[in-house]
Amino acid sequence: MKKLQIIFLLTLSLNIFAQKNYYRINGAKPSNENTYLKAKENTAKNGILEELLLRTIEKKDSTIHFVRLMAIPNEFDPYATTKKYIGTRFQIEKFVNEKQKNFDKNFLNGKPTFINFWFTRCPPCIEEIPLLNKLKEQYKGKANFITISFNDKKTVDDFIKQQPFNFQHITDAKKQIDELKISAFPTSLILDKNGIVKFVFGEVTYDIQDIEVIFDGLL
Repeated sequence: MKKLQIIFLLTLSLNIFAQKNYYRINGAKPSNENTYLKAKENTAKNGILEELLLRTIEKKDSTIHFVRLMAIPNEFDPYATTKKYIGTRFQIEKFVNEKQKNFDKNFLNGKPTFINFWFTRCPPCIEEIPLLNKLKEQYKGKANFITISFNDKKTVDDFIKQQPFNFQHITDAKKQIDELKISAFPTSLILDKNGIVKFVFGEVTYDIQDIEVIFDGLL
């Protein structure tokens, strides 16, 4: 009888102190693992399931996972090639600054980085600029914000006189963009403090909240 009581108390103790996993799916309120698995199953019915772990918060008795679930159309994902760079270091040293000198390979180290590939005659690129400016203002000094374009410097300078775009601009980068095989615009990358690509986004108009969650976790 005494052994049974000890086993019961140990089991109770383990249950009390076990970490419970909760999931915030696409910004919704925390839900349990069963709800999460069901959401994945339902999302997969509409295409190829893309599951992104945006951030994890460890608490005393629970773990909260911020997750984004999306269904990618079966026939085509314009960002599939770019997503292959996730987990690799972004080679900033292949690009040149305003003085036509290559960036140091450690230029991005120490802060998370947001890199936006765009061009001045791209309507969805232009549409998201106000949101990107707000994002930069929100994390000003805490992260790097860079654009990369195949447009020449004069074209970009003339554009931002009319439409402010408060990022650091890398221009004349057609060769490097072609080498990266980026053909969908806009394309945005989020890098961690070591310059490693962690996330790839297309137009971010509906993704700003997810990006804020990511940055809060990377800082």
